[in-house]
Amino acid sequence: MNLYPAIDIKDGKCIRLKKGRLEDITFYNPDPIDQACQFINFGAKWIHIVDIDGAFKGRSVNHEVFIKIKKKFNCFLQVGGGIRNQETVEFLINNEIDRVVLGTIALNNKNLCKQICRYFPDKIAVGIDAKKGLVASDGWSKTSKTKVSEMLKIYEGIGVSSVIFTDIEKDGVLAGVSFDQLENILNNTSLKIIASGGVSSLNDLKKLKQIGDIKKNLDGVIVGRAIYENKINVNEAIEILK
Repeated sequence: MNLYPAIDIKDGKCIRLKKGRLEDITFYNPDPIDQACQFINFGAKWIHIVDIDGAFKGRSVNHEVFIKIKKKFNCFLQVGGGIRNQETVEFLINNEIDRVVLGTIALNNKNLCKQICRYFPDKIAVGIDAKKGLVASDGWSKTSKTKVSEMLKIYEGIGVSSVIFTDIEKDGVLAGVSFDQLENILNNTSLKIIASGGVSSLNDLKKLKQIGDIKKNLDGVIVGRAIYENKINVNEAIEILK
């Protein structure tokens, strides 16, 4: 299983939100490139980066930071936030970004998302961000009537690299992972799943590893606030998930 330490960028700085709310923001490292360097020095192979400004504005704002990190360091990057068209995906992939996360257009423009997946096989992850079982979009500011289970069926077998499942109610609050929801998803899809939201301790990671030993489509876990708040050490987390 892979560890995906997270960098969320707003106003050029590393931040964390609680449940995706802009009014509940905590600033951490003012330099995302320095933060990426720290993660890599701790042994991270992948980094998960989100353009928070872009997610809310619906267009790229901090994507140049993604590219600077990719050019500077030897690591894999999974990036999202404000990616609403094929041209942006192509720009990122042409700049050697390893995986692009599509959330809002995966919900609102399924035909375009499927087309992008066909053009860039194994380079696209679909982000499914859920509130009470329903998929949210536009920086989590809007909640649809589409169920998580429906989204999973739509993207089976069309070249999606993985699905990032986030329980918004758990995200950024160190309240523990939604294990029941996660296991239900793993039982009902063959897609690779990356868990996100709520990781609060090494015990959460140990339980995820136990699930992953049984459910082989659990690809990894994204961890954000727990790292920044020193509740999880990146080195230890990587060892647990091996």
